[in-house]
Parts: sequence; C-alpha cells; structure tokens
Amino acid sequence: MEEDDVIEISSGESDHEPGYTERRAILEPAIRNVVEALGGYEGKTYRMGDEAYGCLKDLKKYWRKDDTDDERTVARIFWATRVLTNDLVPILLETAGKGHVEDKRAITCADLITAMTWPIDLAEELKELDDEVDRGTDYTLLLQSHLYYKAALLRPGVMQALFNIMLPCLAKDVKERKEKDVQIINVILHLVRNLAFIKDLPANIHLSSDQINFSSLQSQFIRVLSEANYLELLLTIASNATTEAMFNGWNTLVLEIFYLLFRGVKPLSLVLDQAKQTTRNLHDLLSIEGKRRRDFARHAPSRHSRFGTTISVKLNPKRNVDPSKGDKAPDAPAAPPEPSSSQAFILHRQQGLKKEAGTILDLVKR
Repeated sequence: MEEDDVIEISSGESDHEPGYTERRAILEPAIRNVVEALGGYEGKTYRMGDEAYGCLKDLKKYWRKDDTDDERTVARIFWATRVLTNDLVPILLETAGKGHVEDKRAITCADLITAMTWPIDLAEELKELDDEVDRGTDYTLLLQSHLYYKAALLRPGVMQALFNIMLPCLAKDVKERKEKDVQIINVILHLVRNLAFIKDLPANIHLSSDQINFSSLQSQFIRVLSEANYLELLLTIASNATTEAMFNGWNTLVLEIFYLLFRGVKPLSLVLDQAKQTTRNLHDLLSIEGKRRRDFARHAPSRHSRFGTTISVKLNPKRNVDPSKGDKAPDAPAAPPEPSSSQAFILHRQQGLKKEAGTILDLVKR
C-alpha cells in the first residue's frame, strides 16, 4: 500500500470531527485490508505477504491517528483484528527469531508493538475527557487487551528475538554507532518498561483458565527476562550510567523498570540470601507448627473429662407437698414421701451421648 492510499480522517483545524461510530466505520475496513495483506498461516507456518514491510508502515501511520482521539479508535480496531497476536509476533519470530536481526520488518514490528503496549494512565485519561463528547468512553477493553498482548509476548522465543534486535546495536563501537542504533535500543527498553507496567489480575479461584494465567504474568515476565539476559543488561546499564554517556540517557528508564519489577515486594525480601531462604522457610513453618501445638496443649481438656458424668434429674419436686395441710408443727413427725412422679432419675454421660434424654426418661418410667 502506497503512502497516498492512507485515508486522512481529520485535521487539527477541523471543528466537526466525526463521532466514534463514523470514525470507526471509515477506519476499520481500511485497517483490516492492511492487516490481511501482512500475511497468514499456511498450515502451521506463517507466510508474510509481498508488501509486509509497507503494510507495517501503514499500520504505524494509522496508529498515530489516536494521538488526537480520546476514544482510541485505532487501538480498539487493532485489538479487534488481533494483529499483534496473529501477525506481529509471527513476523517477529520469522525474522529476528531466525537470525535476521537487522530486518526492517522486525524493527518495525518492535516499534509498533511498543506503541501498542504503551501504558494507559487511566486517571489522566479520565481527567482529560470531554464531559459531553466522550461521556461513554470506556478503557476497560484497552486495559484487557494489554493483558493479552503481554501474554502473547511471553511466548517462547519472542523476548529473545527482541533482545537479538538490540544486541548488534550495543556491540558496535561508539564511533560506529549511529542514531538509529540508539533509537532501536531505546524502543526495546521502553517495550520492557511497558510490559512491566501491566498489572496482573487479582488471583481468584473462580476465574477461568486464561484469566488464572493473567494473575501470574509478572512472575513469568521476570523469569523470561532472566532467561533472555535482559536483567544482566539492565544491571550493566545502571552500573555504567555515570561513565557512559549513552547509558546515562537510559538511567531513569532502567530505574523505572526495576521499580515496576519490584512493585509490591517487601524491601526485606530483596536482600535475603536465596540459597538459605528454603531452610529459613522450613524453620519458620516448624516454629508456627510448634506454637500451634503449645496453644492447643494449653487449652486442651484434661484427662478427667474422659470419664462419664452423672446428672440427677428430679421431676416436679413440689408435688410431694400437700397445699391443703399447710405448714406442720415443728415437733410433728415427718410423713414418709409419697411415691409420686417426683422420682429422681439418673442420667449417665455415656448414655446421654448415645441417646436423647427424653428417650432415656421414657425407659426409666417403664
């Protein structure tokens, strides 16, 4: 697709920009045509189109239209077409993943992926919304798309391919290094920052299998960074920021990456000796178990509670008193108790545990 084929929707001087529905209706067919021209799968192999590089440049031009669009129409269309998952990642693996690290298509893919994963400052976005025009703006879909983008980039070989794009630029001598090389390194480092910025979903047992995976993406991301030698590179940049002018320009960016990686982690756990941490965790668990046993022994019932308990029940104790006779003289002999229902019944604990009290009383009466 030529540069002249790109459709211009609006300009900054226009006072009558089309609404979201009209804007999407115009942009979506054109973007989908470009995405289809990128390539596709033949069986299990991805085949790039003849004009894949030109299509990638066109997608970048379309992406810039969101700079003045609070609705992020192009970002929503890109998510609807699944262009990152189905096209950009496979193109990256087919080029840089197979050693073609200086391929323009690989570099353009990295640039476009960095733009698509750029952090969304939700508070700032909502503050800038126009109350009348953008009343229905919803960023939930865009935030959700970032989770899927992060999961797609954590596939085997993707982060390593991005690292391979950056490595030749770092290996060049200072005199041979061009401004384009510095820009490529800058793009990859910003992509790492963008992925570290994306927060995991809260862990929940009621989530689906895909959503459960989204609750542990940050741990997977750190492991992938370690396997692809990103962490060593970040430490090298941070330690040489004062001596190397190029590294000094990325000092703040590297600091932000480390902050996002360690976000939510207690500072004390960062300085622990990981080799001894397993033994220490076992010791802590044994201490907790011992404390629980002591607490249970302190409040445990004594051995005497194992014996049966006898309860004496006397029914209607007032029935042996004749109200017509009134009080008797003190020297009068006491009359023998009449055999009545005021008989005392003995309930043993062992019987009470096995049967109901009413059933036992019925048996005694018989």
